[in-house]
Amino acid sequence: MGFGDFSYISKDGSNADGFTVGQVVAHLSASLGDSFGVFGEFSSTARDSGYATGVERLIVKYDYSDQFKLSAGRYHTPIGYWNSGFHHGAWLQTTVSRPEMIKFGSKIVPIHFVGILLEGLIPSGALGLSYKVGVGNGRHSNIAAAGDTGDINSDKAWMVQLNSKSRKFYGLNVGLGFYNDEIPLADGTDVLENTFSAHAVWAKESPEIVFEYLHSTHELLTDSSISGDVDAWYAQIAYRLPGRHSQWKPYARFEQNRVDDSDPLLGAEALNFDSGVVGVRWDFNPYATLKAEYRNEKFDDGIRENNFRLQISFVLAKM
Repeated sequence: MGFGDFSYISKDGSNADGFTVGQVVAHLSASLGDSFGVFGEFSSTARDSGYATGVERLIVKYDYSDQFKLSAGRYHTPIGYWNSGFHHGAWLQTTVSRPEMIKFGSKIVPIHFVGILLEGLIPSGALGLSYKVGVGNGRHSNIAAAGDTGDINSDKAWMVQLNSKSRKFYGLNVGLGFYNDEIPLADGTDVLENTFSAHAVWAKESPEIVFEYLHSTHELLTDSSISGDVDAWYAQIAYRLPGRHSQWKPYARFEQNRVDDSDPLLGAEALNFDSGVVGVRWDFNPYATLKAEYRNEKFDDGIRENNFRLQISFVLAKM
C-alpha cells in the first residue's frame, strides 16, 4: 500500500501561503513462514532543502497465539490511542493533521520506540481486554527522536498498556497506559520521565468520538525539588452523514497542552498550545478524499492565529 497528500494552507499574517506536498508513504509486508513476518513503513517528506526519507516502522513479528505475539523493531510508541491507531498517511485519519501533542516530531511524547514488544488478548469475555508490554531505547539526545542507533544511556525505557474493546458495545475502545524513561541532559544530569495516558474512543462513523489525555512528570534525579508536569488532551467528534450524503463527514476538535515552566526537560521548549478545529471530509472516491479545515490556535504566549487548510489525500491499494 502507499499514501500521499497535497495541501493548500493560508495563515493570518503570513507571506508563505501556498501549496505543500505532504508525505509520500509506502507500506510493505512479507510472510516468512508460519506465524513469522516482517512489516515496514517508509516515508519521504518535503523539506526546504529537498526531501527527507526515513524508516517510520520496521517490525519483525512472531505470532505464537492470539495471547502471545512477540515483535522487535521500530514502532509508533503505544502511548494513548492516536499514535498507534493512525499511522503515516493522511488518508487514514478523519482530519487534515494530527493533534499537536502527538504530531510527528512531538517533544511531548516519544512518537517512536525502538525495542521489543509483547502483546496479545487477555481472556475476559465481553470486556475484550488486550495488553502491550515493551522495553527499548529511550529518547535520543534529540528528545523528539528515537534511539535508532542505540540508547544514549544504560537505562532502558519501558511501557505497558491495557485496552478494552467491548464486544457488547461495538466500536468502544478504552485504555490506560504508562511509560517510563531516564533521559540524560546536555549538562550531564538525568531526568526521570513518567507518563500516564488514558483514552476513550467510540470508533464508528456516526458518530466518531476520540478523547485522549496525557500526564507526564519530569524530575531531576540529582535534585527532586526540580520537577515539572505536562498535561495535554484533545477531544474530537465527527459524524458521517446518512443516506445519499454519506460521502460527507463534518468534524470538530479541541485540544490543549500545558507545560510547567519549571519542567527540567520541556519547560524551555515553549510547548503550551490551545486550538479549535472545524472541518469536513468529502470521500468523493473510495481511494481519495478532500478535506477542508479551519483552525484557530495559539502557540505558547503568542497571539491567536486563524488558518485554513485544503487537502487532497489518497491511498494506493491493491484493487
